[in-house]
Formats: sequence, C-alpha cells, structure tokens
Amino acid sequence: MMSEFVAATQGNYVETYLNVSSKSIIYAKNSKGKLQASIGVNILFSRNDSVFGYGKYNLLSPEYEDTLVFKPNFIDVQRYFLKRGEYKFELSITDNNNVSKPFTYTQQVIVDLDGEIPTVSSIELIDSYKKADSTSSVSKNGYDIVPHVSSFFPEAITEITYYAELYALNRDIATGETFIINTYLESFENRVKMQDYFRFNRSKSSKVIPILGSLNIKTLPSGNYNLVVEARDKNNMLIADQRIFIQRSNPSIAPNLNELNALSVTNTFVEKIGIDTLDEYIRYLRPISTRIEVDYANNVVNAKELLNKQQFFLSFWQKRNALNPEVEWQKYHVLVKEANKLFKTQTRKGYATDRGRVWLQYGKPDSRLVYDREPSLYPYELWQYYKLNNRSNRRFVFSNTDLVSNNYLLIHSDAIGEVRDDRWQTRLNKRNNMYQSFDQEKAVDQFGTNLRDAYDISR
Repeated sequence: MMSEFVAATQGNYVETYLNVSSKSIIYAKNSKGKLQASIGVNILFSRNDSVFGYGKYNLLSPEYEDTLVFKPNFIDVQRYFLKRGEYKFELSITDNNNVSKPFTYTQQVIVDLDGEIPTVSSIELIDSYKKADSTSSVSKNGYDIVPHVSSFFPEAITEITYYAELYALNRDIATGETFIINTYLESFENRVKMQDYFRFNRSKSSKVIPILGSLNIKTLPSGNYNLVVEARDKNNMLIADQRIFIQRSNPSIAPNLNELNALSVTNTFVEKIGIDTLDEYIRYLRPISTRIEVDYANNVVNAKELLNKQQFFLSFWQKRNALNPEVEWQKYHVLVKEANKLFKTQTRKGYATDRGRVWLQYGKPDSRLVYDREPSLYPYELWQYYKLNNRSNRRFVFSNTDLVSNNYLLIHSDAIGEVRDDRWQTRLNKRNNMYQSFDQEKAVDQFGTNLRDAYDISR
C-alpha cells in the first residue's frame, strides 16, 4: 500500500507500506547468535526508462532468543519525493534466508496532489499512533504513526483510525476562519452515506491542517465501503474531499430490516410490477448492490412474498434518488437493456456477465477497444474509464478463452476492488500452448507488442 502527501519545503512524496508476515519467512541465527529474518527489498519508480525514485535495502526483523517465541508481523515505511506525474512502481522482495524466487509486483502510480489549492491528501489507515519524541520515518506533524497495511478489517477490529492532511485551505478561506471536516463511511458500490458512521469537527483555516481521528465500526455489517474525508465551508459547500476503499468482515452483525418492513408501496411505481418481472428486476440490481443488499435480495427472490420484493425494490431506488426513485430505475434499466443486447451468451443474459457487470457498475467506458483477429492471442477487449472513483485512467481487460461463446471474462484491472493480474498478457498468449510448447516469456515479447501498446496508450 502507499499514500501521497505534500511536504512544505520538499514537495510531493509517496509513502510505501510493507507488512511482512512472520509466517511467510525464515528466521536464522545472526552474528549475535539470535534468530532474525532478513528481507531484501528493491523499490523503483520510473517513467519512460528513466528512474525517479529508488530504494535497495535489507529489512531486518526483531531478534529472538528461540524458535518457540511468538513472532508478530513487522512493518516497513519508506518515503520517496517525486514530482507530479505518472510512474511505474516496481517492487521486488527476497527472503535472504531462503533461495526461492523473489516476489515481484508492479503497478502504475499517479502523483497528482497540488499543495497550492485546497486538497485532501491520501487517507492513511492507522494501527496506532503516539506523540513523537523525535523525527523518524513514521513521523508526521508531531505524531509517530504506525500504518494499518491493509484495506481489510476483520471482526476483531472495532475501530478505523485514520490520518490525512488538508492543504491550502487558506487560499479560499481566510486564515483562522472556521470550517467543517466531515468523516464518514459510504457504500463502495453506490456511495450511499452510512448515517451511523459519521463524525464532524470544526477547525480553523491554515496552510496545512492534519486530520487524525477514528470511527467505531463494531456494528458495521460485512461489505465494501469508502472512508471519506471532506472539508466544507460555513455554508456547507464542499471544498475538497478524498476517499479510500475498505472491506469489512463482520459475520455476527445482520442488517437492520425494520425500516424496510415498514415501507409502504401504495401508489408507487413498484405497485403494478408483476412478481415474475420483479424477480428479474431485482436480479438486475446485483452489479450495483452493496453486499448487504445482495444477501437480502437473494432471500427476497427465493421467498414468495410479493410485498417484501416490492419494499426492497422501492427502498433500493429511494436510497439513490429519494425525490424520484422511478426515474433513477428507468435510467439504470436502459443500461441493463444495452448490456443484455451487447454481452448476452447462449446461457446467460448480458447483465450477468463480467462485461455486463462492469458496464452497469461503472457506466459505459470512455474507450472500448476490441481485438478478436489476432491468431496467436485469445480474443480480448480493453476498456478505459478516464475518471473512476476519483482515479484517472482505470482500465479493464476481458478475454474470451473458449473461442465460441460471447462470454469474455475479466482477467485484469487497475481499479480498486477489482481483480488484478499483472501477467494478463501471458494469459492471453496461452492460446499458443494448445498447439505447441515454448518459452512463455518469449511469447509475451513476440506477441505482446500490440497488447502493451494498446494498454500503455490508454494511460
């Protein structure tokens, strides 16, 4: 994981967070006769074959006297000062006590914070913090901050703690004038605000404002969410905001359905929808539903109570448009019809395919490139969204490996919460293996030029 901040005198910097599981590494005796793990780390930020940030170091675990003592995970934090722009991030990790192949990882990183306009930094998730006695690699604005190096929060964790920075607010609001900082959770799929998970603070305008707080998530049901930090002026107008994806597992908590059961459907648009049609319409909602809504919808469809189905369907669209839920449904229904026409297969409707799900969840892509005539590759499609969930140039790669149906599977995306496979080019090239055996890496070099060009051009 990584976060982006702005230092007053040095400019933009990226913090990288590495969490090493003690169960995945080997401990060996060091020169002092104590057990210690040693991890070789290589980090590279590059663009067009030029290096802009580089780190090569050995990360050492704490020392232990014997093998039986409990060994917790250990964390590494590094900072790289980078100018605004897009970079290729490459990470290589080697267990120095193990001769196995290194772990490698790559991704595109966009450094785009502008500290001269009102902006919220990345949101850093935190395990713990304390007042700093001295400056270190984990110090920011007088605090030593230990990051939570995961977007996953299991049932045992009952609180989300976070840190962010607000820049240049004094450009729009006079220094010392009061403004509001809101922090809350929203559903990841549809950005509906979770009313029970909200806090606000009043603060005074200045050049840099640290934001440190927490939300109690003990009763938060399982699902995908965004943690949102936003600044608003005294008239409640949005100045700047930032989001980070989190995933919650809390199986002992069930959603409260009392409000739904009390909902009246009389004289609403759902009242005249037949039960069989309504079942199909409820299935259409899956691509844009929260996990809670999916679970409830499954139970509703399997039941025979028409009223429960109507209440669920009406409530679903009221959450998205309280003033006119029918209009919101009709707009979505148009997209469903398009997905069903474009992506249907012999065995399933278009909305239930991978392409249909992405189409409905994120809308029509800004660019859709179809490659189905390259004999050495499986047919594939490359979709690009210029803006997606506050991120630029998010891409999706779909592949049709059976060569017969119209069922393209999502094999790679750089969007948050989606499947990621940085060897997706190799997977497309595996079509050759049906007829011959050869060096797979050479296959990527030989046949992957168009793949790389198409993918890179979309950046």
